[in-house]
Amino acid sequence: MPYIIFFAAFITSFSIVPLVTSLAHNRGAVAIPGKRHTHLYPTPKLGGIAIASGVLIISPIIFPFDRVIGSYLLASSVMLLLGIIDDIRGADWKVKLAFTMVATLIMKYGGGVWITGLGNLFGYGEIELGMWGIPFTIFAVFGVVNAINLIDGLNGLACGVSSIAFVSFAIFASISGNETVLMLSIASLGATLGLFRYNYPKAKIFMGDSGSLFLGFSLAMLAILLTQGEGTINPMIPVIVLGIPIFDTVRVLFIRIINRKHPFRGDKTHLHHLMRRSGIPLNRVVKTIWILSTLMSFLAFILYTYDGWLMLLIFCMAVALIGVFIENLKILRASTTRS
Repeated sequence: MPYIIFFAAFITSFSIVPLVTSLAHNRGAVAIPGKRHTHLYPTPKLGGIAIASGVLIISPIIFPFDRVIGSYLLASSVMLLLGIIDDIRGADWKVKLAFTMVATLIMKYGGGVWITGLGNLFGYGEIELGMWGIPFTIFAVFGVVNAINLIDGLNGLACGVSSIAFVSFAIFASISGNETVLMLSIASLGATLGLFRYNYPKAKIFMGDSGSLFLGFSLAMLAILLTQGEGTINPMIPVIVLGIPIFDTVRVLFIRIINRKHPFRGDKTHLHHLMRRSGIPLNRVVKTIWILSTLMSFLAFILYTYDGWLMLLIFCMAVALIGVFIENLKILRASTTRS
């Protein structure tokens, strides 16, 4: 059954890409070279429609229609719509936050999916959020959505990082017996790799915000489904799996705030930008971040049975090492510039 789901989602996504490419050209959803872009030729966006189609078309077939699945289909469609609007006309952070709130509340009140507790995060017992769980869930989902959105800066980068996360979530779901997360992760993996064939190494189409927002929301919902309720895994596990995009986003936002810049205004301070400016070839940048994401997933598997506070401590140490790596990139860039 998992193989059938994977290939059905893959074929659906892969087959619809030519139609989406034509739609992007017709609607003017084309990324023009220059500014913050690294590509050389006008490239259509809206690739997220193909990814979403692979998931949304397959999901009603493989799942009995219940509150959770129905809410997910509706909420993720809201995020897809937001991404399409952003790819065609543009949308600022306030619009994105509003749409994310709507989608998250659909999952909360329609499917009962929200963050109720953080586990034993600091070693003093279980942390229960109560009604604070609702704003915290919105904050967390918006954070993951932005993390995937902001890491989507090079061909295949966000596709690869998301695929690694889907594989990890599928394995954790299998271990914990979470059938819903297992099947949704496999379907999402198949649909993402269906676009990947057109997106890397030379992109014929970009996933666009329609893809990054849809994937970010899906990853956030899978993480919540995987960690909340009985028989679930520790809430720190998805944080570690998504550690690279989460850390990079938090780091960049912190730097912007410290420098009194708008926290949601784009710049070139992300990890992949720093690696490129240090002289590392594009493909090597992408593969290095894939490897880092894979290592974080391995770390999550190693820590699977540990207490939450110890996971948090080791995660912070891992993040500190990545910070050292980033500082070395800056040093390398400075020495390259002087020479």
